[in-house]
This record gives sequence, structure tokens and C-alpha cells, in this order.
Amino acid sequence: MKTAGIELSTPNVLVDLDKYNFSNFVDRLKCFHELLTAPPAATRAFLRSYIIAGCRMFGCETGFVGQRIGGVVRIVACESNLDSLFDGQLLQMNEPLVESILSGNKVGLSENVTNVSFRSLNLSYNGINIQNLIAETIDVYDDVFGVVCFLSTNRIRKYDQEDFESIELMAKGVAKMIELQNNLKDQRNESSSFATPGVKHFDDYLLQARLPETYGVAGKVVDVLKSRVGKSPLGIGDVADELGLSKRTLQRRLQQQDISFAELRDKVRFHYSIEFLIEQSASIDNISSALDFSDRTSFTNAFKRWTGLSPSTFRKLFRDYA
Repeated sequence: MKTAGIELSTPNVLVDLDKYNFSNFVDRLKCFHELLTAPPAATRAFLRSYIIAGCRMFGCETGFVGQRIGGVVRIVACESNLDSLFDGQLLQMNEPLVESILSGNKVGLSENVTNVSFRSLNLSYNGINIQNLIAETIDVYDDVFGVVCFLSTNRIRKYDQEDFESIELMAKGVAKMIELQNNLKDQRNESSSFATPGVKHFDDYLLQARLPETYGVAGKVVDVLKSRVGKSPLGIGDVADELGLSKRTLQRRLQQQDISFAELRDKVRFHYSIEFLIEQSASIDNISSALDFSDRTSFTNAFKRWTGLSPSTFRKLFRDYA
């Protein structure tokens, strides 16, 4: 889901950023050191702290950390006031922006950067007019984990050598944090039930639960379902009414696209159920209601069908990913 826009004075970070002058390279180094030595915290809190610090350093209102998974880059943490970028979004690897960063090319563009388009599995095409952009790859265990990227749509700034050194250090800091977090998880896994046969990695479930890239009436159905989650019923009759169609007509048009309403609703429900369980820690009863299941048991049975795990077990296994 999209996060709120950056509030640079927000206290919800691991360190007090207000005491640093980010135009001063020494202050940047001090901030990186404090972040690296901060008390243990959830991965999202670490990433959010780095992103907000980076936005201040590079004069950007948007920043994100993306993880490379198969043929896409998933945004694992994002601070932005743009509707086009949000936590959980999937960016295709062949997009010019992603391709350029992952290729190892230095990226620090501050002029003649226009009409860059992010192609997302969730949102198709979303044009963003970029004025500033600086990014770096994140290497974890000597392999490309993903990217850290900062961009601005309303400010123009030339980046210098200190800026490039800063984002390199930031990428190394994020990589070290990820390695430490992974080591802690591995230690817990060795002494816990994480080795249960049939349990996938959390990222595999996220890919499985991604919203479908659809078009035509199927795309409209997904959009309506997303807008109704947690607010209104998700029945086919309710969705058909909102689209100005009869139930029979909607079924027929979906059949022409070789997909059913039940499949689309399952995808949307699965997608949001993981967010509600892990990121929002909502109660099982509240999730059942938000996803328009008749009762808790119906939701539990559906979730077991999607993952092979009960919602409560899934949360216990993966709550550290929040």
C-alpha cells in the first residue's frame, strides 16, 4: 500500500535526524555510523530510517529500496507522495530506470530526465516526470540484492562526488543491515519450526499474492474490488452494479477473457490478507470482515487453500518481515 508523504521532522526513525546537517559530508558519515550501530529493530524501521535520511541528503521527496526477485524488482520500503510508487509494488526488470541501476551504471541525473515511465505488474504504466534521480545497487553476500533510489519531481540539483560516495555508503549500510537480519532469521530458523516441509520463503508468498496485471473488464473488476476492500461487499452482484452491468453480462465478458470473477476476487483477497496479517497485525476476525468473508472459518479455509497454512500460523512465521 502507498505510504504517506515524507515528513522530515517525523520521530518514527531509529535516530534523531534533525541534529545532522546533511549538506556536510562529515555529518552524513556520523548519521550512517549511528544508523549502523542503532539497537536492533524490524527491517522496515531500518529501511525507513535510511530512506528518510537519504531524501534529506539528496534533496528528494521520494525514496525507495527495491529487492530483485526473479524478473521483477519489488519495492520493500518506500517514502513518497507519489501515487505511482508504494510498498509492495512490482517494477519490471526491463524498465529503463531499473535496468540502468542494476547494470551497475552510475546514475545521478539532474537534467534532461523526462517522461521516465515505471511499468508495474500492479499498475501497468505510470508516467513520472523526474527532475532529479540518484541510485545505487545493493550487494548482499556479493550478489545484487536490489536497489536504493531517490528521485524528485519538482527540484533540480546537480550531484557531486560527495553525493555519489554518500549513496555508495548508504547502499553498503543497507546491505550490512540485511545481512545481519538474515543471519538472525537463520539462527531462529535452525531452532524453530521454520524448517517445516512445504513452507515457502516469504517473498515467494508475496509473488504468489501479487495483484494480476489485467486489462479490459477484468482490470476494471480488480480496480473495483481494490476500492471496496474493507469498505463494501465484494460480491459479483455488487461489483457488477458499480460497473453498470448485469451480473450475467459481467460473467460473460470475463469468460471471454478466460477468467472468472471468483479467481479475480481470490487474487485480491489473498493480496490484502498478507498485508493485513503481517504489516497491519489486524485480528483474524477483522480481516475476515474486511475481505467480505461470511465468517472467520471461511477466511481461514480460503487462506489454507492459498498457502497451506492457517492465518495465525502464517503470522507467527513471518511477523518479523513487517
